[in-house]
Amino acid sequence: MLLSLLLAAAAAAPAPPAGARVVEQVVAVLRNPAGAAPRPITLTRLEAEARVALVSRGGAEAAFRPLDAEVLRATLDWLLDEMLVADESARLRLDAVDREALEPALRRFRGRFADDDAYRRFLARFELGEEDVAASLARTLEVERYLGTRVGRGVRVGDDEVDAALRARGAAAPSREAVRAGLAEERARAQAQALIRELRARAEIRVLDPALRREPARGS
Repeated sequence: MLLSLLLAAAAAAPAPPAGARVVEQVVAVLRNPAGAAPRPITLTRLEAEARVALVSRGGAEAAFRPLDAEVLRATLDWLLDEMLVADESARLRLDAVDREALEPALRRFRGRFADDDAYRRFLARFELGEEDVAASLARTLEVERYLGTRVGRGVRVGDDEVDAALRARGAAAPSREAVRAGLAEERARAQAQALIRELRARAEIRVLDPALRREPARGS
């Protein structure tokens, strides 16, 4: 899927000579850790990852629609985060996702389409190979497995916290156990975000396409 010849590195680069054709555009470069060899992310790959993600989340029809800058920006953030977590998993020599573990995810992905013909049309239209889909799904599984070992373990929500949440929600509050589970999930999500911030701080990330850059945090 990915072209080896990368001719356009940044949106601000000089316009190509008349008659020239841009074969591929690099939208971001990751070095992990900072100073390591650069790993370019092309627009082709970013769009492919976005469409695989849309299908995986139950949006087979949406995966055929044009991708706007907002979708691509969110996909780039998600892809960079997954690449960093996958790198950390590899650095710690955790077991890679094998084919047996990957097969259920591949079946679920194919099952999002009306039939095998629709699945094949999807691959053909966006010039994807099944190995591209498998690689994306395997990386996500690896990330989920790694986060499962690092995030949420030992999270405890005290009775006083549950009581406070129940009082704050009043009559609209769900059951006590549902509130406890929700608070634990929020805490685990915060732990995951903190871990990703730590991994990002070790890496060097350059987003070359201005349309795909994160908005600066307010007050920063």
